[in-house]
Amino acid sequence: MLVAHMSDLHLGYSQFNLEEREEDVYETFREAVDVSIAEGVKLVIIAGDIFHTPRPSGKAVLTLGNALKKLKEKDIVAAFVLGEHDISRVRDVPLAHVFSNLGVARKLRTDEPLQVGSAVVLGADKERRTGLDKLAERLKQAGQVAKSCDSEGGRKKLLVLHQGITDINKFAGEINSTDLPPEFDYYAMGHYHDHDKRRFDFLGGPLVYPGSIDLTPSEGIKDVKKGFVIADLSGEEVSTQWVPLLRRRKQFASRIAYGDISAEVDRVIGLARSIAENGKKPVARIDVVGTGMDSSIIANNLRRLGEFCLHYIWRPLEEGAPGQSGVVLDGRPEDIDAELYRLSREALSSEELASFAVGELLPLAAEGDASEALRIVWEAYKSRRFMGKK
Repeated sequence: MLVAHMSDLHLGYSQFNLEEREEDVYETFREAVDVSIAEGVKLVIIAGDIFHTPRPSGKAVLTLGNALKKLKEKDIVAAFVLGEHDISRVRDVPLAHVFSNLGVARKLRTDEPLQVGSAVVLGADKERRTGLDKLAERLKQAGQVAKSCDSEGGRKKLLVLHQGITDINKFAGEINSTDLPPEFDYYAMGHYHDHDKRRFDFLGGPLVYPGSIDLTPSEGIKDVKKGFVIADLSGEEVSTQWVPLLRRRKQFASRIAYGDISAEVDRVIGLARSIAENGKKPVARIDVVGTGMDSSIIANNLRRLGEFCLHYIWRPLEEGAPGQSGVVLDGRPEDIDAELYRLSREALSSEELASFAVGELLPLAAEGDASEALRIVWEAYKSRRFMGKK
């Protein structure tokens, strides 16, 4: 039996506030669904951060609904847990529950296993650091339920979570690998945006992050592959294949010399033209290196990129002056989320504090939930969460 495992869809996210980039995310998701159907999977798992915001646009909701309907028509079961981007701090029901109530997807729990073919699946929604006690109880419950399934004909047991593991990233992780119940044959994870697969001797099977399906705010502009995982449950141990998504818009970074800027821009144009695929112009970041640079000369030369790139940003780097990070745009707004995260990280000198400020406090401020923001700050203070950090 084959299972598709994807996570961090962030449907509705539009890098640089561009409609084309929002459509790119939808297209990569549709590609993942199409590939899953073609490969003959019986189950599709979405391990959290389905939407980019708890209050997604109609287009994002419709895209997910159409995909789930398509899977159901092919007799493929879809199941999910929620990530932090799916859960509003304002007391409300997450929108993804609608699809579970309509019967086109299954919201996973730790006390009620989902059985599909040779798989038994349990899952828990994202818990922030202030809710780790509740998560520990759910994980204990999941382990007990998994044990009770041992006599059910050799089914593989799958646990789905949207949590960071400190063994992989000590700053972004909330739990340790040793906190996971050992009774499962596959740990379908979400939250980290890079693909990662680990094997721990004390766990019953591989722990896998498929990574996000496209670039997200904290990643910036870079040439990187994105995809999802197809897990094969037919062997004694679950095996996995990471499937790259091929319809994605290309992105790249290039460094050019100010002293020969015209020829250098010609070279970048050639690169942009060579990697454009499926009629999609790439996104670029240009570092201009030199001394005594005139920003107007740089801007006038780089303007030619507008015909060959969907979007580009550039920054001047004075030779002999490392560490400059000012970014100049091509007239459109930059990726605000990425810039906020970068500025927070520089101001606080800590990845963990920046993640807390942008990922936990900022959404509450945006929703006007001052009392909840104060509560999690107080909980962080009481638990000495950031003790010793600048």
